[in-house]
Amino acid sequence: MRNFFVALFSLMTYVAGGQSPQTLYFDPASTIGAPASRIFESITYIPLETTKQSLFGQISRLVVTQQYFIVFDYDTQGLYFFDKSGKFVKKYKDDKYTIGTMQFFEKENALYLLQMNRNFRPTEQEIDELIRNPFSKNNRKYARAVLYDLSDIQKEQIKEIPDFTIYMANPYYFNSKEWVYSIVLEDKDAKDSVDYELKISDGNKTLRAYFPYPKRKSSYLSEPGNIDFFHTSNTNTLLFTRPYNYSIYQLTTDSITPLYNFVLPFENTVPKTFFNKEFSSRNELREYKQTNPGYVWQIDGLVPFNNFLFFSLDYQKRDRRFLFDRNSNRFYNVNRITPDSSNAFLPIMGWNIQYYDNTALYSSISSDAMFRSKETEQNKKPVYSELVKTYFDKSKSSANPVIIILKPLTKTK
Repeated sequence: MRNFFVALFSLMTYVAGGQSPQTLYFDPASTIGAPASRIFESITYIPLETTKQSLFGQISRLVVTQQYFIVFDYDTQGLYFFDKSGKFVKKYKDDKYTIGTMQFFEKENALYLLQMNRNFRPTEQEIDELIRNPFSKNNRKYARAVLYDLSDIQKEQIKEIPDFTIYMANPYYFNSKEWVYSIVLEDKDAKDSVDYELKISDGNKTLRAYFPYPKRKSSYLSEPGNIDFFHTSNTNTLLFTRPYNYSIYQLTTDSITPLYNFVLPFENTVPKTFFNKEFSSRNELREYKQTNPGYVWQIDGLVPFNNFLFFSLDYQKRDRRFLFDRNSNRFYNVNRITPDSSNAFLPIMGWNIQYYDNTALYSSISSDAMFRSKETEQNKKPVYSELVKTYFDKSKSSANPVIIILKPLTKTK
């Protein structure tokens, strides 16, 4: 077992709040597996109805409300509404715009959509220019932000958010008046020598900023990076992680607090020399990353749920998804959580957790994978729920994907 760890290397930061973060010594290769019943109280499968109008390929994005499973499929560029039993209700598609980001605004009972103009085919240089000037009114030609009223989805009541220009910065809704966004990018010609990784905006100007970095002299940032934001069960509270950093932070309306500092093995830690290396081009930076597949560039995919913290590592290894049990201080490899009789030996989740709320986690799996699993595990005599039994009897492998609802145990066994 590898036991040689190095201290965490951190970029220059500004953090408000006095809480001391918990240090987690984490070796991805030493994580354990478990049967599904040791982690999850229940795993439920909801097949999505397949009709000529509702047929799509895969769930690119998912939002779950009290009434609907709302699915966006990138290939068909369609937004599909299913009720909670999986019955198809409606399809929405805008011929002029495609969907870039989708969030549920529970208080407004509306779906936030960041829509990109289909006629916009920008070059890499044009995208960089728009990213560097997120408040430019030119952005309005290429995108828009709207709210889709969910009180009556058949009416398609869509309202554009006024005085909003930061589309290209991929903003994340924070509270009723503010958005958070992040653009981490070297700019040798910038007027200001210092920029900030995290910014809070009202949609057309910056209100607050955190984590300064030298914008003109950071060639390792020649390829745009960004902070990833993740919602929590608390209103106006987000978790976030930063590029080239192994900490997890909490953001509230008036503070930033580091919650965890991960310390990784030497072979997974980006060396200090990386931050001083002069990369002559974006391609050279990409080549460096490809030749160092074991380095972790960021922690992402955060899903906080009760005593569990699901997360992923941004590196070129097969096993990237992990689970930290805060009660036992154990780390699990999600790929090694295996099906058992509690879920009829069916797949536990698809590529990742695609949505979560206060009651459950949500993933999805293709019908092809479901039927292959059924054939493979027949010798174990699985006992299916009536819904799944009917699905296998009347459906086929080319049908729509299946929603997986996972409810973790309060305490692992």
